[in-house]
Formats: sequence, structure tokens, C-alpha cells
Amino acid sequence: MKKTSENMQRMYAIKRESTLKNIQEAIDEIQGLDRIVTKKELIEITGLSSGTFSQEYVKELLKKNKVCQFKERSKVVSEKKKDITEKKYEQLLIENEHLRSKMQDFEIVMDKNNQKYTELQSKFSQLDYENKLLKGKYQQLLEYLNAIGVTLDSIPMI
Repeated sequence: MKKTSENMQRMYAIKRESTLKNIQEAIDEIQGLDRIVTKKELIEITGLSSGTFSQEYVKELLKKNKVCQFKERSKVVSEKKKDITEKKYEQLLIENEHLRSKMQDFEIVMDKNNQKYTELQSKFSQLDYENKLLKGKYQQLLEYLNAIGVTLDSIPMI
């Protein structure tokens, strides 16, 4: 296995230091704007690749600054937030009950409409059947009149 020369090691060390300085400046800038530090934003500001942020030395810097995946999560919920959350929960319960009631009303209306549709469909089928019977009788009547030599023109309209 090849051993890297001292010059190369020095060059890599300088490059690492430059990268760390660049990232630290970006972190300071983002925090100065009271924004949450994310890898995406660090990549945009520094112009470094996402692979750079997988390097151990970069992860150590992120951990030291408690940013990105190393950000501390607050487990204590303040009383004010708890009150707001409870009020919001109660409002959502009331809204949920209201919406359930509306949904039941719509289901009742939908059932009535389905019944009405079924009735109208049945009436339509009956009227269609009667219409076909009348057309058949009309055709028979025309054939009978034609057989005895009478045309419709000679019959007076009532």
C-alpha cells in the first residue's frame, strides 16, 4: 500500500481546515439570521458536495455546533404550548363531531335521493313498457286500416 507523502498530507490538512472554516462561517451566518441550520442550506451556501458532509471531520464540526442531525431535541413542553395544544385538540374534537354530524345528514339525504332515483327508474321502465305497447297497437291499427283500404288522411282529427 502506498504511503502518502508529507506534502500531500499537508495539502489534505490545509484543504480540511479550509472546508471546516467554510462550513463554520456558513453555520454562523445561518444562525445569525435565526434560521435552522440544515445540510441542504449548508450545501447551498458553501458549494460543497453532500458527500463532504459524510466525512468524519465534518460530522465532528456539526456535532460540536449541535446542528443538522446533531441538533438537540427539546423534550420539555412548556405549559403555554401544552395549553395551546389542549385547546387546539378540543377545537379539533368539536370540529370532528360537527363534521360527523354533517356526514350523517348527507348520508340521510343520499339515501333519500337513492330511493327517489330507484322509484323514478321504476316509473321510467313502466312508462317505457307502456310506450312500446302503444307503438305496437298503433302499428297494428295502421296495418288493419291499410288492409281495409283506409288511410290516415281520410280520418278526421278529433
